Amino acid sequence: MTTMRDIAKISNVSVSTVSRVLSGKGRVSDEKRSEILRIIKDLHYIPDYHAKCMVKGGIISVGLVVPDITNPFFSELAKGIESELGNHALLILMDSFRNEEREKELSIALRDNGAKGIIFGNSHVDDDFILEISKFIPTVVFDKEYNLSNVGTIALDNFRGSYMATKHLIENGCSRILHFGGFPDLDVSFQRKLGYEKAMIESNLIPKTILTGYDQDSGYEQAKKIFSSEKYDGVFCMNDLVAVGVMKGLKEIGFSIPTDVKMVGFDDVNLCEVLVPPLTSVHQPVEEMGKAAVKMLLAMIEKKDTPKKYLFSPSLVVRGSSLKK
Repeated sequence: MTTMRDIAKISNVSVSTVSRVLSGKGRVSDEKRSEILRIIKDLHYIPDYHAKCMVKGGIISVGLVVPDITNPFFSELAKGIESELGNHALLILMDSFRNEEREKELSIALRDNGAKGIIFGNSHVDDDFILEISKFIPTVVFDKEYNLSNVGTIALDNFRGSYMATKHLIENGCSRILHFGGFPDLDVSFQRKLGYEKAMIESNLIPKTILTGYDQDSGYEQAKKIFSSEKYDGVFCMNDLVAVGVMKGLKEIGFSIPTDVKMVGFDDVNLCEVLVPPLTSVHQPVEEMGKAAVKMLLAMIEKKDTPKKYLFSPSLVVRGSSLKK
């Protein structure tokens, strides 16, 4: 690999002169600048990114670790983060595939390769690891709060969101409402389950949660299994991907939505509008949340005062899957 020292030797100048040409700063004659640029082009020289990061004012890198990039929620989150970063930093996007050990390995790799901060899109990492990684670089975590100086939190009021969703189903005539939930090791899953249960109990209804997961296949398999022997007139799903799978399974069994079963999802991703019927869903302002995460992280990197938590409010977007016929 060609280095700046090689360029300097061929050009018969100092390394600092080559550096000035690359940065566009400092005085170099037009003739010598043209010669150095020609040599750089001929040798296909690529500047050392990490060396550049060491220079004051040089671009930095930040990492975003998500559990499943195929989930439209995390794609939209990455879009919001990238939009806010602009020219301030490069975004390194990594998918942990919902594997806790892989998430740790990715985070350590980011730290060891010069990332100045990490955003965990929805962390399965244990608290001890967050404590350890935040000793080295600023960290922002979604939907989990830490009382640590170098860790910030971006959160949605998941309890309120699931409460709203369940109340909506009750108000539209549902009395047997099933919750296709996530796993309790994720705080967001736990909060959504609690909100669902509160709405059910307030209306003297019996809550029931089926541990399902987070993807379309999980929703599909559980819907086929449960509804082949049990009857429910309402369904609240952990997220929209699960709802897509549940909707597919119910239709295959022969249920009509919303005539037989009314449905509400969570996240309000773009695909909700194109489903048949369109899916009612709890809206998260995901792009705004991503932008807030960037502002918080950059402030921590620059050692500026910043709030350590932003709490966003959900809203319910009502569509055809939950309305009375």
